[in-house]
Amino acid sequence: MKHLYDYELGLKLKNKNAVKTTRNAEQGNGWTLVSTGKVTVDIECDSWNGFIDLFHHEGALKENNNYVFRGQASENWSLEPTLKRAMGNIDKQVELKVLETFKKYSLGRRGQNPPQLNTDEWWALGQHFGLSTPLLDWSYSPYIAAFFAFNSNQSDTENVVVWALSKKVNEKPCIEQLKEERHIQFLSPYLDENNRLINQRGLFVKTPDMMCISEWIELIKENGTIDLARILIPKSEKKFALDSLDKMNINAFTLFPDLSGSGMYANYVNNRELTT
Repeated sequence: MKHLYDYELGLKLKNKNAVKTTRNAEQGNGWTLVSTGKVTVDIECDSWNGFIDLFHHEGALKENNNYVFRGQASENWSLEPTLKRAMGNIDKQVELKVLETFKKYSLGRRGQNPPQLNTDEWWALGQHFGLSTPLLDWSYSPYIAAFFAFNSNQSDTENVVVWALSKKVNEKPCIEQLKEERHIQFLSPYLDENNRLINQRGLFVKTPDMMCISEWIELIKENGTIDLARILIPKSEKKFALDSLDKMNINAFTLFPDLSGSGMYANYVNNRELTT
């Protein structure tokens, strides 16, 4: 029988630091992978170094391109977009009205001769400027996702979370049989008005009817690849993690290429100097 991590995330059996613990768990250097469903796992990292080890295997580096990542400061937060959190279950007409309202109040504020945008691009622009939208922010980089998980004062649990979602999830036979509008959408609308998206290696995920992703994933009935992983890292590692990420040039200054990024990074540098 293949190990759980022999399927995805690149944690191959050839890794001499990874050992089998039980039928439903795998363990590496500072992390433990436990199956939580047919295509879902929890990966518990003992420390920031455990998280680094998880993604620094040869196989993992190859498989990273098959996943997108999202950082959250609390284990209790669901994978729901802000519009769902703000208004609950709403129909398409209400969703459209939200967007039309944003368009109305954007008139004259996009500069001279602004480009025409399609619906997804409008939602992406609104997401950038604080509009509640049906989109959820993700990144192609697990380390950028980790930055957003740690760079928050809102954590109310012992761990922060980095989620990993397979980009191949729509290719599962049971999902392919569904109508396309029931698939998850991966959107990358790069706009001149949203330069943060490029620096953050960002993209958006949109689910049917704004379903929570962890609920949508339950539609998958086949065993096999890991399609959704919840990676837990102790929030007590915050200072060490942010300092480590800063050395990778992942910080507010690079991820927010505007004056707000300058201010946030200045705060970080000043606080670091005061505590060392």
